[in-house]
Amino acid sequence: MTIEQILGAIAPQLINDPDKSTHISLAIQRTSENCFGVNYTLAVALRAAHTLTLKNIASGGGASSVGSVTSKKEGDLNITYGGTSSIKVDGDLGTTQYGIQLDALINGQIIGISLTGEVSIPC
Repeated sequence: MTIEQILGAIAPQLINDPDKSTHISLAIQRTSENCFGVNYTLAVALRAAHTLTLKNIASGGGASSVGSVTSKKEGDLNITYGGTSSIKVDGDLGTTQYGIQLDALINGQIIGISLTGEVSIPC
């Protein structure tokens, strides 16, 4: 699948964003193909979805809630999310659902140890 196909599958609301190509280009520059291997296009799509979502939040285009539900109310529906403090993610990746997925993908990469005893962290 291409980056655009994956972006459309994981974030259909972003597929027609006028800044989509720019965010995909930036995501390609910031994502290591060596690090992600077969998951490279997914990693790029997640990073692009993350930055596009941040842009839309900043411009008032809507937010995607992250964090665990900390309270619910049934009458006059009221749901409170724990926010990013309830999710342990480095940097700004914890601010969107796509960033959290990218962080999980990064953390899922294998850390290798060479015969010389050097630790090799691919991401």
